[in-house]
Amino acid sequence: MPLQSIWKVSSLVVWGVVCWVAPSGAVCLSQLAQEVDRLGRPTRLGVYAQVANQVLINYNGDRPFIPASNQKILTTAAALYYLSSDFRIATTLMTEVPPENGEIKGNLWVIGRGDPTLTSGKGLRELVRQLRERHIQTIRGDIKLLPALQATPLSRGWETQDLHEYYAAPAEPFTLDENSHYWTVTPTRRGQPVQFSWDFPELVTGWRIDNRAITSPPNGSYTLYTQRIIAQGQKILRLAGTIPENEEPELGGVAIPDQRAYFRERLQVELQRQGIRVLGETVNLGTARYELANFLSPPLGEMLPPINKESNNLHAELLLRILGTRLQEVEPDAYVGGMIMVQKFVRQLGHSLAGIVIADGSGLSRYNSVTPRLLVNVLQTMAEQPTYRASLAIAGVDGTLKKRFHRTIGANNITAKTGTLMGVVSLSGYLQNPHWGEVVFSIILNDPSKSRVGARRMVDAIALLLLQARKC
Repeated sequence: MPLQSIWKVSSLVVWGVVCWVAPSGAVCLSQLAQEVDRLGRPTRLGVYAQVANQVLINYNGDRPFIPASNQKILTTAAALYYLSSDFRIATTLMTEVPPENGEIKGNLWVIGRGDPTLTSGKGLRELVRQLRERHIQTIRGDIKLLPALQATPLSRGWETQDLHEYYAAPAEPFTLDENSHYWTVTPTRRGQPVQFSWDFPELVTGWRIDNRAITSPPNGSYTLYTQRIIAQGQKILRLAGTIPENEEPELGGVAIPDQRAYFRERLQVELQRQGIRVLGETVNLGTARYELANFLSPPLGEMLPPINKESNNLHAELLLRILGTRLQEVEPDAYVGGMIMVQKFVRQLGHSLAGIVIADGSGLSRYNSVTPRLLVNVLQTMAEQPTYRASLAIAGVDGTLKKRFHRTIGANNITAKTGTLMGVVSLSGYLQNPHWGEVVFSIILNDPSKSRVGARRMVDAIALLLLQARKC
């Protein structure tokens, strides 16, 4: 469950065996590294901050770290740089020959390009509506899926236990409904099974729920977990563990195991709903050449906030692969092509690739490796792009920073991308220092011995130090 971490300036903060007092006033620039060292030792920590061309602090800023979701800074910046803010992704319906008398003589071909925003309720409905505008009533052939995005769906270095989770859904060219089914688990009374419900049950077919999870006493143990089991043609979602009686409902999701089958199923349902029959006959009229319908995603500028504010992994992974299609003539796998394009972007900034590893677009992979200096360089490059800046979370206001920096000078004064994996917490972006003006910064902590709450508190405390840094 998300944990709200409230910071009070001058308050005593304790975690594990470390105890320190957050600074109550300005910190001299000459003491900044010393203060960071006091907070961060013996943690593996990198901090880099810069105002224009002046470096305020370089604390292991050139060492490589696992960035977690700060990887999305690179993905989205490279995409905006090479694709432009008005770039859109098309999903197209085609057939082999022009329809006659309300009938498609051949097959209905879907050209999938990996639009992460496509949903059953909007995208598919609009595509089928366009068929109805053409007075289509019958499709003599079948529904055929033709991927225009050829890419490895799962990125290198993703952990096996994550692959059934919604946040690790495969990046498919026929993405629909974020390739996941979302659910809610609500505690009931102590000793009783929890209550499970699908958020959109009309989209879920063929799943069996094996509910072994129990409600624990108020303030009791919280060990709830889920497991996706695919066996003998069955799709099973198993719930186990406990959730306290006084806990808020747990929100989660499960990755759809066969996304292309799901896409065909939902399109078939929508065709039937709008009165179009699919006969499913075997026909061979050649290649799909005649366009019937087209659905466009929002412009890229509007697709960045779900990635940077909300940290949507699937959207970032698809964006990486869409970027990789620019190299499809020399690299047929758009996943590999996307990584090459991000590397090209890094070099374009004049930054060395030494110690830099691009393994995915979202930061879910532990094979990723970046330096705080690189992230600052990227953010400086994008600083004059309002579309990019608007995609980042605002401390205490929205996105993944909505519940952080409350009651501190950080609220509304930090705009940044967060990152969290087990043993990894990162925060990189822009902060408004009253003495220096805008500071571009990156803080990355890699320490598996630290709790997530403790690591996040440390990173937030360092951000507050940067906000209070001044000349003395």
